[in-house]
Amino acid sequence: MLLDNASVLIAGLAIALTVLLAVFKRWAIPTLDPLEPPLLKPRVPVIGHIISMIRERAGFYPRLFKEAHMPICTLPMLNGKLYVINSPSLIQSALRNNDVSFDPFLIEFSKGMFGLTPTLLEAISQDSLMKELLETISSTLMGESLHKLNVVALTSLIQHLNAVQAGTPFIVADSFLWIRDIVTEATTRALFGEMNPFTAEHIPHLWTFDKSAALLAIDIAPSLIAGSSIAARKKLNDILSPYYEAKYDQRPDTSDLMRRRGRILRREGIGAKDLGIQELLIPWVGTTNTAPTLFWLLSQIFSRPDYLLRVRDEVAAITSIEDGLGKRIAELDSSLLEKQCPVLNACYHESLRVYVHSVGNRRIMKDTRIQDSDGREYLLKKGTNVQWPPMVTHFIDSAWGEDPAIFNPERFLNATVQDVKNRRGAFLPFGGGKHLCPGRKFAVTEIVGFVGLLALGFEAEGLSLPESTDPIFGGAPRQPLWKNQDPGFQLRRRPGWEDVVWSTKIFSASEYGGVSEGLGGPPENRKAIRTPGEDSGLMPICSSTDGPHFTWEL
Repeated sequence: MLLDNASVLIAGLAIALTVLLAVFKRWAIPTLDPLEPPLLKPRVPVIGHIISMIRERAGFYPRLFKEAHMPICTLPMLNGKLYVINSPSLIQSALRNNDVSFDPFLIEFSKGMFGLTPTLLEAISQDSLMKELLETISSTLMGESLHKLNVVALTSLIQHLNAVQAGTPFIVADSFLWIRDIVTEATTRALFGEMNPFTAEHIPHLWTFDKSAALLAIDIAPSLIAGSSIAARKKLNDILSPYYEAKYDQRPDTSDLMRRRGRILRREGIGAKDLGIQELLIPWVGTTNTAPTLFWLLSQIFSRPDYLLRVRDEVAAITSIEDGLGKRIAELDSSLLEKQCPVLNACYHESLRVYVHSVGNRRIMKDTRIQDSDGREYLLKKGTNVQWPPMVTHFIDSAWGEDPAIFNPERFLNATVQDVKNRRGAFLPFGGGKHLCPGRKFAVTEIVGFVGLLALGFEAEGLSLPESTDPIFGGAPRQPLWKNQDPGFQLRRRPGWEDVVWSTKIFSASEYGGVSEGLGGPPENRKAIRTPGEDSGLMPICSSTDGPHFTWEL
């Protein structure tokens, strides 16, 4: 009898375990349609991919691609799934597909990242208002509005160069922090006008906020996982709200972008306190890619004597010098930066390729299909998120040749028509499709113009090129890893340029007709082959916070 009871118990337990395992498997591993991208299981069931994303940071995606080499795959996430696209042709297909959208993230991630109040959430959840705010960004980052921004930003940066005295080096304690702070100062001054609330005291708060901004966007236990970013955000809100209370955003010296957005939001009943919360978005996206990109471009050029000489020759050819009162005035014609500075632009684009990796994020709005260059189709299911990682596509052999890990600007100088075709969907520092970042044009003079002037008129003694490390979870630009290197340097005027006062001839947007999205090759090739929705312009200011790795593509 005892043995019989034991046998029944064991049989019952076996059946129960079988049922539990079946339920667990059904819950842990999503059911896929045969036409969906193939499943790539995690090492640890259910939560393995999420843990790996957080622990490995940006290295998560290249590791998966190296191990499985899938053009597209489905990652099980808790009881859901995520599509990851590694194939440039599939990325292009997704960018052309109207059912693959970034729009849902605009509100979902803003809520946690910026701490939006119920009043703000209700307002910006109106489709018409969101559309108006986005159109305002696009319309004020072109034409004369863009011209005004560039004038103010570059003038601010040039003041730091003119302050360097002949025969006396300017000591920079940390090259990355110096670039970070002067770019933030220049950008916020251009945005907010003479009453700019971002003083030297407050600029570091923006970067403390940025460190865990992506974690705030997830909005899961934010105080526990991103407490320092919340505290920094509060300090930034506290300096922005009085700015809006005093209506400084309506002064004529304020940028058209901030002035128009302020008027629109006030019209919807948004007060000064909420404006100080909502409008933190603009200076954040305006600096957090631009400053690191400028740092890497500067460090790469000054660490390579051959490229430094070539850049100096290019910039000298578009710089005129006139005698002034006891000084010589050197004026850079920035309208010629793209047309007559191919080496400088190639170094810039190579810096974007190697160091700036904003993961694209979209959501499938209804069941749809995408197709690769060989005609193979994949079904994408409604409600599923999809990502494409530039840390994979920026180093894929089919687009970049046999040495993608090497910093080599020549790949942009000598690109063939076929090279340009191969890079479609592989080079993604600006986002793409209808969400191609309009702010990429704002930093054209900040990055290329400032580095060009530094190369022409100055020497950077002791400036080191550090190794780079993955950004924090959700970040885009790679960060410097100094190890035993000194992060500082001495900035001195070059012989023959001691008495120069720097100036610039800033072009209006109508004068700047260049087409360069970084694919390489002559302009006629780039015009013929364009990413959907792309137009002319050089520089991105988009920041990386697209959920766990996403891009603000405003």
